[in-house]
Amino acid sequence: MADLKHPPATTQQRGDCESSTAFLLRLACAQLPASSVAIAVSGGVDSMALLHAALTAAREASVNVCVFHVHHGLQNMADDWSAHVRGFCRAHSLTFDERRLDACTHAAPQSIEDWARRGRYGALAEMAAAHGVGEVWLAQHEDDQIETYLLQSARGAGARGLSAMPQVFEKHGVVFRRPWLVAVRRAATEAYATAQALSFCHDPSNDDVRFARNALRATLRAEPLGEAQRTDILSKVTAAQQQHALESTWASEQLSHHRMPHRDDIGELSRLADLNLAAYDAEQQALLLRAWLAELGMAMPSRSALTELIKQLSSARADQHMCWRHPDGFGIARFQGCVVAARLLPIGEWFMSGELRDKVAQHGYELRARAGGERVRLSATRPSFSLKDAYQECGIPPMLRPQLPLIYDGERLVQLEIEDQMPASTLIMAHLANNEPTRPTQLFMDYCRSIELTPALV
Repeated sequence: MADLKHPPATTQQRGDCESSTAFLLRLACAQLPASSVAIAVSGGVDSMALLHAALTAAREASVNVCVFHVHHGLQNMADDWSAHVRGFCRAHSLTFDERRLDACTHAAPQSIEDWARRGRYGALAEMAAAHGVGEVWLAQHEDDQIETYLLQSARGAGARGLSAMPQVFEKHGVVFRRPWLVAVRRAATEAYATAQALSFCHDPSNDDVRFARNALRATLRAEPLGEAQRTDILSKVTAAQQQHALESTWASEQLSHHRMPHRDDIGELSRLADLNLAAYDAEQQALLLRAWLAELGMAMPSRSALTELIKQLSSARADQHMCWRHPDGFGIARFQGCVVAARLLPIGEWFMSGELRDKVAQHGYELRARAGGERVRLSATRPSFSLKDAYQECGIPPMLRPQLPLIYDGERLVQLEIEDQMPASTLIMAHLANNEPTRPTQLFMDYCRSIELTPALV
């Protein structure tokens, strides 16, 4: 832990005698929302200090405070941290909620830090929705911002990475705010915790220098940055944020010319039509794809992985199906003149509505994956054709077809009827005849609006 005997430098730089306690309380009070706020609390010194300051300011302003804790399941002491935060909330009559992540869901090559970060934001947003809270506070401070910049700089990041952390951003429909990101140093939060006699937990993994941030933090403790160096880094962060804003605006405008409706009921996240990457230089290609992936909530791929994606999208023949896989369970493919991004499910999981699952269970039907070679026909008097051709005509990319189950009654495929009582096969027939876009539906299945199940011979 840092030396707490010295006053925080931010206070000295302002040239007044305001204490760390008064300064941090003032910052918290100035950023409180009107009615309620949630504090993300791990139990560490920074989040406990933020919780105490926010609670003190909120009670004076009659603002409701909730406390959210995410149990990552990665440390033997994680239960103790949860109990510590829960105990503080009980002592101060605060609403407490917790979500537990399943470490078994982490899979290589995704880093454990990225897995934990993505899971944490998802859990915090889920709790915010459950409690009707629109804003969640995070406890990162200026030292965290400087560390983030240095790490990104060492990786050769562009403006997006060098922008480090935003003070306010939206994710999963929730506003996240870092009220102490600007002008508050680690020494100030530690001094506040000491002044308020706050107890907090220590995560031993923060001492493990095998992790890049911990190694950097240890280096900076041994050789602290000078004031001129800190000022220079923060100026570069501001410049990168401005550059990133300009680049994001340009990329969004370019992408807007290519967006088209996508089929989220079968896992699609986005479709871009007629995107010709060859019309852009290498830097613009990377910028466009990074902006698109960020919009979809995907973690940024490594430089080599992004280069490979650009290569596949640029060099694949127009009639060749490619699928680039993101480590977080997403896929990107080119299909029928479009670049398609989709969520890919583990083997054995399907995109199906709850209503359809109930009907399958009610009738005792069986879900099967494609074995290949299935043939179908639209009526008893029509010739059969391959299910693969039906998928083509319905615009379903190959990477999504394994996630759409075939429904069998014994050895017969089952035809579904939808809300207008038209069989799905009728919709496909109209598509084949008129070449007009229809609802995203697999032959004999509608995953969102199925009402009746009627056996049909194939």
